Amino acid sequence: MKPGLPFHLCLILLFAIGTCGCMSSSPQSSPAGTAVTASPVPGVAGSTATGIPVGRGQFVFNDSLGNADRPITVYTYRPASWTQSGPILIVMPGAGRTGESPRDTWIPYADEYSSIVLVPEFSQQYYPGDMWYPLGYTYGDTNWEPRANWTFTAIEHLFDYVRTGTGATRQSYLLDGHSAGGQFVHRLATFLPNARYSRAVAANAGVYVMPDYSIPYPFGLKDSPLPQSELATVFSRKLIIMSGGSDTNPNDTSLASFPLAEAEGSTRFARAQAYYARAQAQAAALGVPLNWEYHVVPGIGHDEAGMAGPSAALLFNAS
Repeated sequence: MKPGLPFHLCLILLFAIGTCGCMSSSPQSSPAGTAVTASPVPGVAGSTATGIPVGRGQFVFNDSLGNADRPITVYTYRPASWTQSGPILIVMPGAGRTGESPRDTWIPYADEYSSIVLVPEFSQQYYPGDMWYPLGYTYGDTNWEPRANWTFTAIEHLFDYVRTGTGATRQSYLLDGHSAGGQFVHRLATFLPNARYSRAVAANAGVYVMPDYSIPYPFGLKDSPLPQSELATVFSRKLIIMSGGSDTNPNDTSLASFPLAEAEGSTRFARAQAYYARAQAQAAALGVPLNWEYHVVPGIGHDEAGMAGPSAALLFNAS
């Protein structure tokens, strides 16, 4: 299915959401003969990146099953208490794309819950603009991309890579994203309904893809890559929508303010409520259960650190 003019217009507008429309040149290839699949971990003799050393670390992941020429730096933290049967949490960065800060934000919760933390950094150099990051590269220059090339799918490939390297035995991962990371997470949950996350948190996202086939993609599912037959599966997964109770500033200059975004609400708080309410209505219309949750964190604004603790409690303390 090839979208028409409205699709391209929506994409142009959406570029302003989280990355301020910043674009970069075409990705640079690695120097000839240089492997980027795994880098040695500094200070750990004989260790490779996939081993995930105790403490802070990082490695370069080359998605050989997807966009092999676009490496991803992955920031890691492994508590000494983590075992091969322990959890793996993947945290998606915000609009700044940098992985080190969110990794460090999550260290106390990694220690508390004995979890590895992985923060993949989709840099502007290799993944320029919103099309490559919060939109998941579902659509390329002229048409839909193969699912293997979606940046959403890269998360699945990264999970397999780390499981192989660490000997982790869990069959699923936890997923979290704040702001632009929340956009990425809820879209991954929508367009990869069989992804292997067990619980996912999308916190303080600025714009949503409404689960409604009367609204054109990328603000709804009309003409999107998701068949209507799979929407019930999307609703059956554990997606947790979170709002900071004080993320209510309609004049926030980092919040998309064009008409298609404003139609979802005037603030991030209002848009999250609208998104969850639309899901409730659509699930009821289909006659299927909705396994999503919506939570408000009182007194917190657009603050990743302030949202991390409540998000961790919901992710790790599954009932």
